[in-house]
Amino acid sequence: MPRPARGHRSRRGLRGGTREHPPRLRAGLSGPARLPRAGAQPRLRPPPRRSTIDATRVDRGGGGRGTRWHPGRRGGHAPGHRLLPRARRGHAVSVVVRQSPRLEEAVHERTLDDGLRVHVIPKPGYQSSFAILLADYGSIDNVFWVPGEEAPREVPAGIAHFLEHKLFEDEAGDVFDQFARLGASANAYTYYGETAYHFSTSDAFERCLELLLEFVTTPYFTDEQIEKERKVIAQEIRLYEDAPDLKAHLNLLRCLYHRHPIREDITGSLESIARIDRELLQLCHRTFYRPDNLLLVACGDLDPARVFDLAARGAEARAARANLAVPLRRALPSEPLGVASPRACERMSVSSPRVLLGFKDRPAPFGPPRLRAARELGFALELVFGRSSAFFERHCASGLIDDTFSASYSTGRGDYAHAVLGGETPDPEGLVAACLEELVAARAHGLDANDFRRLRNSSYGRFLRGFNSVEQVACGEADATLQGWDLLAYPELLEAISLDDVEARLRALDLEAHAVSLVRPLED
Repeated sequence: MPRPARGHRSRRGLRGGTREHPPRLRAGLSGPARLPRAGAQPRLRPPPRRSTIDATRVDRGGGGRGTRWHPGRRGGHAPGHRLLPRARRGHAVSVVVRQSPRLEEAVHERTLDDGLRVHVIPKPGYQSSFAILLADYGSIDNVFWVPGEEAPREVPAGIAHFLEHKLFEDEAGDVFDQFARLGASANAYTYYGETAYHFSTSDAFERCLELLLEFVTTPYFTDEQIEKERKVIAQEIRLYEDAPDLKAHLNLLRCLYHRHPIREDITGSLESIARIDRELLQLCHRTFYRPDNLLLVACGDLDPARVFDLAARGAEARAARANLAVPLRRALPSEPLGVASPRACERMSVSSPRVLLGFKDRPAPFGPPRLRAARELGFALELVFGRSSAFFERHCASGLIDDTFSASYSTGRGDYAHAVLGGETPDPEGLVAACLEELVAARAHGLDANDFRRLRNSSYGRFLRGFNSVEQVACGEADATLQGWDLLAYPELLEAISLDDVEARLRALDLEAHAVSLVRPLED
């Protein structure tokens, strides 16, 4: 039951959805890509458009996030892959093309004079086009330095999500309506370390791209609109508070982490959103929506040179609005290794108990090492607990678990990492004990080599199929870039993972650093 991202709403109601298992090219870390779920968490809303490359997700890592991964850093790459250098302010960077003869795909990259990074993946012959604009800014970025101030400023929890909502109103009205008149569909989501805005269209791509860049980089706030949106978000918060799976997950994170802001709900609380005003929204937009903290990825039957030219049209105005001479600085509290609390229990209106068992992990270094570590543990969890595992078949037959049971791994910017197992069960204590026993046995006896080869081949197949979707390709490239690895080099990374690596990664997981989150019926 991974963590959902928070989407925004249109005039027709709440939109957006879970980012824990959205459709996306998931080559690996967790956060948004996850294990092929042994059971999926109920979605309160449609998921944001993500790619489906594979199973475990890395939620952006590394250093400031949504830090985790600094936008300028890049990881290693396979032979034949060239990575785009980060541009210095005021210096245009020539177009770099990363090509993969194996995948028969190419990514054209350019960093504009204002620092905006633009990646284009041409897909000749495709009818629809997709573009996504990501800010390296999410719900954990609530403490940062403001130029001219000696101490870091702390803003209320939920402000990144609030800002995402508010950007869909401009002087011309509802941005959703503007996209609809162009024949396009648009949406957005907020996650721990990023906020993303995207559209899909079969026509009018150029005007849609201009609109995307305009409304995201040019905010329009009025006190009246802010109060109206506050009521909408308060309704959203109440909706999540009544969702037992989300409550179980949030309680688990609060057990695992002492001080990390991942403990706070992405939407914030009723108390925190009450303190958000126009001045704070403007401050956060000015701080984090600067062009050198944004990434634009487009995929479809597109001319890369034309996309670069369209994106560059507003570069001078964007640079003028941003203080690019001052580096962006964020602050995160230090996080102890152990768990904050071993257990949490909530009584809610549910028909059967649900339990989550979480393991706090040490995040691997940013970039390809983090992707590889997450992929290895993702394989291990799938082999031990996935739908084809002996554990799943045995305990489904006994009635201890059902198809809500799942196992996933998440890691990301801000250096958090954890594995989560669980689902609905008539015997929560029995399920926790069974999971721990299965992990101990798997570490002692090892994993099946044939099962591993089939799983790795299946993972590669899902990755390849993702390239048939323009939105999955764009989202996969965006995630990979922010996480510091090369999407086109993923097959080589996958092939390099051996069964020994997976078993060693499973043994490295600290089984003592675990916590349990339980939701029981009101009458039990």
